[in-house]
Amino acid sequence: GCYFHFAAMPTAFLLPAVLLAAAAAAATTEATKNLVVTRGCVTSCGGVDIPYPFGIGSGCFRKGFEIECINNSPVLAGTSIHVVHLSGDPAESLVMLPVGWQCYNTSSPDKVEASSHGETEMNKHGVYRLSNTHNMLVILGCNTMGNIGSVRTTRDVDEYSYYMGCMTFCNYSATAQDGLCASVGCCHVDIPPGLTHNYFYFRVYDHTGMMDFSPCDYAFLVDRTNYTFRRSDLLRDTNRTSPVWLDWAIRGDDDSTSLSCAEAAKATTTEYACVSNHSDCVNATNGPGYNCRCSKGYQGNAYLVNGCSNIDECADPAKYPCKGVCRDTEGSYQCTCGPGYGSDDPKTQRCTPKFPLAAQICIEIVPVGLI
Repeated sequence: GCYFHFAAMPTAFLLPAVLLAAAAAAATTEATKNLVVTRGCVTSCGGVDIPYPFGIGSGCFRKGFEIECINNSPVLAGTSIHVVHLSGDPAESLVMLPVGWQCYNTSSPDKVEASSHGETEMNKHGVYRLSNTHNMLVILGCNTMGNIGSVRTTRDVDEYSYYMGCMTFCNYSATAQDGLCASVGCCHVDIPPGLTHNYFYFRVYDHTGMMDFSPCDYAFLVDRTNYTFRRSDLLRDTNRTSPVWLDWAIRGDDDSTSLSCAEAAKATTTEYACVSNHSDCVNATNGPGYNCRCSKGYQGNAYLVNGCSNIDECADPAKYPCKGVCRDTEGSYQCTCGPGYGSDDPKTQRCTPKFPLAAQICIEIVPVGLI
């Protein structure tokens, strides 16, 4: 048909994470949300949509993408990692990860009384990478040096290929300022791509004279848009979790068995993930492997047979402008001017009459007998 368009978390982190997930979900089209595996498969848990290749229950997920629904709360299978949002395009997941910490002994502030490395193992089948574009590493404390290790080497179970960290210091609590994470009570660093999990650790420094305002050291990954330092964070709860984005891709169990698009297209039909018509394969940007997306002019789930459907651009003039007559076509749309009207670009410029005003007036007043 034709359309005419005329110009005219626990605690502090939980709510921001939910709002962030809601914003991400709002960007997902209705077609994408509805195209999920339906033959007996659970399609949501705790208000979180579970789009394929993710799934709950046998036969409902691709290897490595299993989600468990425990007490109406989605978690990465085999872990306690809570899932807030799952997205097919972009290929991202928002999860809540634990914080690493060490707390000093009140009577002997040069000694650590208790600690946790906040370690997460989420890559049994290698599909996830910690997003380097969305996340940052944050270290909190006074007289504190914190680090993260990731990607174990084959030489030693406690040896990692990646190490990064920073140091903070403050003589007294007032020197740390709300909103400022610049090595006084708080420091942060970017993380590189390729990180498969995290393991936090600290140097031990004497905390004499600091126990009232900085009894513990903290380290955590967090969505960079979802954390602002507050001086009160120096006394934060060690059980808090933080929102972290994961990048995912179709990969093998390790880097050596992961395929690029060119390699995957030669694989058997059951192995190749981009099964929908009008879908494209794109190489992963964080680690090896590939992702699938619907071709331009289509929307939906490229991981499902017939999962990509034509977009009716004429029904969304805000995204697909047309100042004249809009006609939807397969994979695209046409925008033209009506009879007697013209425009250099009817998608962005309104259509105007082809005849000058004087000619229009003459046509209107010509005597009937002369026609």
